[in-house]
Amino acid sequence: MAQDSIVSPEISPILPPHQKKYYLFSPRLSVLVPHPTDNASFKKTFTGLYELNAGMNVMLYKGIYAGITLKNAELTITPNKIPNYDASMQIYSFALKAGSDFYVGERNNMIFSAALSVGQNNTIFESIKTKLPGEHPITGFKSAYAEPEISLYFLIEENFGIGATVSYSIIQHNFDPYQLYLNEWAPYDRSNTGLTQCFSFGFGFYYGFSKRIVR
Repeated sequence: MAQDSIVSPEISPILPPHQKKYYLFSPRLSVLVPHPTDNASFKKTFTGLYELNAGMNVMLYKGIYAGITLKNAELTITPNKIPNYDASMQIYSFALKAGSDFYVGERNNMIFSAALSVGQNNTIFESIKTKLPGEHPITGFKSAYAEPEISLYFLIEENFGIGATVSYSIIQHNFDPYQLYLNEWAPYDRSNTGLTQCFSFGFGFYYGFSKRIVR
């Protein structure tokens, strides 16, 4: 009588967690969409089009890093904001950044990053127009700004990740539509002014290279 063969169930191998590796240099790139917040007049006027951030960080100690970052963003006045009006707001920024990376997940296959940037902002208004001759709206301004930021990168390679980035930019300048003579095109309340602030979210990219520390 033939004896039934016993088939052992296949056991999936348990993969070991990734080593925690901190690279000396880590350039970062993010592609975001800014959304005006807090200042009612600013929210009423502009819609975010894009925001690009690029920077280089140097690892100082066990995931703690410092670096520099550059930003370019554009916000526009759309017809649903002010009919028959087409203008834009260009933001150029340079900042110093400090933050830290933390490995998360059972296999250390994600990096959570938190950082703060502090620097100089240069904003330029384009195609601003007035209804009366002799009026001179401001063409832009320069000011300090601060921006906290958090990112979660999913590692595709041990030194390359793609994920989500969220930031909040606080520009030390009160947005006042009367300085742009926008009150000639739409009703505004002078009391609804305040600092220029944006909440931004989108995609982030991480890359590490050169000397590394393994923990």
